[in-house]
Amino acid sequence: MKAKTFESLIRKVVREEIDYALRREIKSLKEDLRDELKPTIVEHTERKVEVPQQSSLKEKIMGKKPIKQKQNFVSNNTLNDLLNETAMGDTNTQTAMAPTSHPFSSSAPMSTAGMPDSVANAVTRDYSGLMKAINKKKGR
Repeated sequence: MKAKTFESLIRKVVREEIDYALRREIKSLKEDLRDELKPTIVEHTERKVEVPQQSSLKEKIMGKKPIKQKQNFVSNNTLNDLLNETAMGDTNTQTAMAPTSHPFSSSAPMSTAGMPDSVANAVTRDYSGLMKAINKKKGR
């Protein structure tokens, strides 16, 4: 047998053996990982600790409101809670972030006092021609 042929046979056998050994090792590592990653259920017991009542920041700022008696408006508990919340006034309309008026809901002209000229022009511009062109393009 020639040396080159013998060398190529040895290379081929070594390569096959390495592939076989690597496959075996990878398989065992995957099995180990699967075992480690299995979810373990741990049950926690809760301990309730009573915290002394402190006045909240809202109470400090707004003061205490008299507590109104909850009424039973409907039989659905969720809906009843929402209706009671609305009746007590705990809705968005009483916060500082609530809109106070709806300037675009009426057809009355908007006051442009204190606005920059570019903004005042954009607010008071007649957009009817633009809307007609858009409707014409849409085929209405």
